[in-house]
Order: sequence, then structure tokens, then C-alpha cells
Amino acid sequence: MLIRGVLAILITAGLLLLLDLENRQSSTKQKLVKIAIFKIASRIVLDEAENGIDEALTARGFVDGKTCIIEKFSAEGDLPTGNMIAQNIINSRFDIVITLSTPAMQIMANANKKGQLTHVFCVVTDPYVSGVGISGPDPGQRPTHLLGIGSFQPVERAFEIAKQMNPNLKKVGTVWCTSETCSEACVKLARKKCKELGIELVEMGVESSTQILETAMSLTMRGVEALWVGGDNVVEAGIDQVINAATRANIPLFTNNPYNIYGNTLFGIGAEYKEVGRIAGNLTADILDGKSMNEFGVKNVVPINIKINPDALKNLKESWDLSAFEK
Repeated sequence: MLIRGVLAILITAGLLLLLDLENRQSSTKQKLVKIAIFKIASRIVLDEAENGIDEALTARGFVDGKTCIIEKFSAEGDLPTGNMIAQNIINSRFDIVITLSTPAMQIMANANKKGQLTHVFCVVTDPYVSGVGISGPDPGQRPTHLLGIGSFQPVERAFEIAKQMNPNLKKVGTVWCTSETCSEACVKLARKKCKELGIELVEMGVESSTQILETAMSLTMRGVEALWVGGDNVVEAGIDQVINAATRANIPLFTNNPYNIYGNTLFGIGAEYKEVGRIAGNLTADILDGKSMNEFGVKNVVPINIKINPDALKNLKESWDLSAFEK
């Protein structure tokens, strides 16, 4: 009887240990931080930034499936889909969300007005005019749950370079989406800079990517000597159409996106978006590691990246001197 009693005690103890181990493993899984990454579309600028975020999080010890759970979402340019994604992120009880692009930031911020989760944003031209409650660079000038970095494209520098390459440049056309605050912010700077440089900026607005080619070709028929595209998610998604129009008119395109440099695109100057992503990833890791949100403001961070395409010179009716910029 004594032996049976001892065996029963040992078996019971073993079962309790197994149950405790399972509970501890379950508890560990539950404690894994949940990170959502939400971009408005799959395109090279946002993909590069996402790669930078991944690298930074991994370097800081946030490895998907091991030390955290990372889920990625893309609206593929569709705003209603973006709204559903944002609501899903909130309902799924993520601990933190990282958004890429101004539209993704705006959609997420609107869904997250109550501050259910921490929101970090990047690849945003001008967060101060994006309508999400950020009024300036200091920590007290933003919602307590919302922080990130702006990366205002070097619009003025783009026009300075164009003027250096072609001192006779007098007329530049631009296609821009009138519903995007990031695009409007770039165009406002372009207007001011063009006035200083003696350049007429001919603007035509679009509401969707289906209008881009026709609009760009209308600009070329109005005698513009070059086309320019600033920070515009809609137009950049249809950049092939702008390049097509420039090619047909034998004029160059210059942009604030250093990644689509082919065809008649003469140069692009903008941010090194992989580095922008790394900065946002490290900011996210700082918050997850326990740093106070009060330590962080909303700064403008633009690690400059410039690409020049000499092959574009072969199809230009006017003279553009790349060496003028190199000097």
C-alpha cells in the first residue's frame, strides 16, 4: 500500500509539473509583443523602408516568431482596404503599429484616435500638415500615442540641380494628386523655388492613376521643357506613365524619388528610405524596450540619396549638362 501511495504521489507531481510547464509556455507565447507594419502600397520606396525596419528590429532582438510577432499589411493603394486594415489592427490587439507613407499614417491615426495602441510612422513628407494632431517637433506637440519621423523631400534642391544642368530652363510641368497633403506640401515648395529661379511651374492635378498619362501628355503639349514629380504616392505608383510622356516629348523628367531612374528620367534626389526605415525601426525598439514616449518629438530626417541617369541624354531635344552638377 505504501508503494502504491508513493507512486500515486510521484505521478501526480509529474502531471502537475507538466501542466505548469505548459502554462509557462502558454504564458510566454502570450507575452510576445505584437507588431503590425502597415504600408499603403507595395512600391520600391516603401519596400526599402520596410526592409530597413526589419533590419533594425532584428538587430535590436525583435525577431518574428521568436521574440515577437510581426504581421505585415498592404492596402495596395486602395483607401477603403486601408481603412479595413487599420480597424483590423486595432481589433487584433497589436501592441504597436508602424505605418509607411502619409496616407497610411492618416488612415491609422484616424482609426486610432482613442490611442488604443502606440503608433510609429515614417516615409511621411510633412507630418505637421497631415491632419493627425501634430503641430510641431516637440514631444508636447503630438498625441501621446503617436510619434515618428518626417522625411520632407529635398524639393528645392531638385530644382536647383535642374537649373544647373540647364541654365536656360524656363518652364517645368508637374502632375500631382490634389487629394494628397504630402504632394500639396511639395508643390507649395516648388512654386516658391521656381519663382526664385525664374521658372514657370505648370501644374495639372489628377485624382487617380488612370489620369496620369493623359495629364502628363497635356503638359508636354503646353511646351514644358521638363517634367517634375515630387512626393506623391498616386503619381509615383504610375511613374511609368510620366516617363512615357517625357520620352514621347523628348524632354527629361526629374523627381524626388531616387529609385525610378530609367528611360527619360534624368535624375532623382530624395531620401535613402532604407535608412529612414532603420531609424523608425530603432525608434520602435526604443519604445518596446521601455523608453518614455515623452522623450521623443517628431523630427524631419532626410538622409540624402541622389541618382543620375546619363542614358537619358540620348533622347533629349535640348542640351542638359550633367557635368555642371558634378562640379
